[in-house]
Amino acid sequence: MKKRLILGILLCFSFPALSATPSATEIVARADMFRGLGTEPFTFSLTIISHRPEKDPEKNELKVMVKGPRSLVQFMAPNNVKGRAMLFEGRNLWLHIPRTRKIIRLSPAQRLMGESSNGDVASTNFSGDYSPTLIGEETVEDLACYRLTLKAMDPKVTYHTIEYWVAKNSGKPVKSLHYAASGKLLKTAFYKEFTQVDGQEKLQRLLLVNPLFEGRYTWMIYDRYSREDLPDGLFRKETLNRL
Repeated sequence: MKKRLILGILLCFSFPALSATPSATEIVARADMFRGLGTEPFTFSLTIISHRPEKDPEKNELKVMVKGPRSLVQFMAPNNVKGRAMLFEGRNLWLHIPRTRKIIRLSPAQRLMGESSNGDVASTNFSGDYSPTLIGEETVEDLACYRLTLKAMDPKVTYHTIEYWVAKNSGKPVKSLHYAASGKLLKTAFYKEFTQVDGQEKLQRLLLVNPLFEGRYTWMIYDRYSREDLPDGLFRKETLNRL
């Protein structure tokens, strides 16, 4: 009996506890996996629906192609934007408008539609752009969450600071607050619904709420995630006006 007790004590000190808190970097990287397919090239469709009081909703339909840190966004509808293409290459964001030879440089923070910005559409993760710090734990929407602060690594990224809540049990993103360099709160994001893709859960519905104007909000609806072999040439500025 004594030998068993000593062995049990030794085993307790030999292995880390299963409930050990992961690092901030690990938490953010895991949450990013719900917003894409990791390092594999992939595509998805994105519907953006903007709501304002006393106005009909506006809707854009996009196709997004992602390969590593690069992404290409094609505008599919409505007709007044159909054929536009937006390329996110490194820290640079470029826009091509049909029937013109001009390629316009954009800011990721620039508003695209409703509460969504160019960077919200073109970037599918936080890990490469922000340095995270674990602040503590809080309950959000009845879920036990890790609370983190994400600081931009480069002034060219979409937001200066993000306050981020990630569910402890599942690792899913739950809520985020997005700030400008001035400290102004630009939007609040709620990660509402997830869908199954090849046995893995992926973000399906993201709600963006305007903190300054009551009743203004935008849905970003993700669908048709698909792994695809995307050529490098697709993600070059020089090819934008040939799409």
